[in-house]
Amino acid sequence: MFRHILVPLDFNDIAPHTVSMGADLAQACGARLTLLSVVDDSFPNPDILSLQLPWADYYRHLREAAKSTLEELRDTLPKELAVEIAVIRGRPAPAIAQFAKENSCDLIIMATHGTSGLQQAILGSVTRRVMYLASCPVMIVKFAPHSHV
Repeated sequence: MFRHILVPLDFNDIAPHTVSMGADLAQACGARLTLLSVVDDSFPNPDILSLQLPWADYYRHLREAAKSTLEELRDTLPKELAVEIAVIRGRPAPAIAQFAKENSCDLIIMATHGTSGLQQAILGSVTRRVMYLASCPVMIVKFAPHSHV
C-alpha cells in the first residue's frame, strides 16, 4: 500500500497526535516514516533589525531546535519502526511538496485545527497548499483544539 509516509510538523499542540497516526499507519503498511520540519526563511528575523543576532545564526538556531524536537518525537516511537528525520529551509508548502517528490513519499499526513473565516484568510493554510502542490495523496486529519485522541 504505502512505502514511505511523510509527516510534516510545525510543532503545534496537535503534532504528537499526527506523529502517532503516521507511525500507526507506517507500522500497518510496513512503510518508512519521515518526520519533517521546514524552517520558514521567508520572514525576516526580528532580531536582525536590532542587530542582536546575525541572520545565519538565527536560522541555524531554528534548524537545531527543530532537529532536537524531531529527535524527541522519534524517540517516543517503536524502535522497530524505520523513522527518519529531516529539517529543511524554505517556504513550508512548496518545500513539503518538493521534499515528498524528491524522496519518493507516497503519502503525506498533515493535521489541521480546521480554522475558517478571518483567521483562515489572514493565516492561510499550509495544509491546503500542500494538498494542491503535492504529487502524492495528502491525508488531512482534523483535530479539535485541546482534543485528546
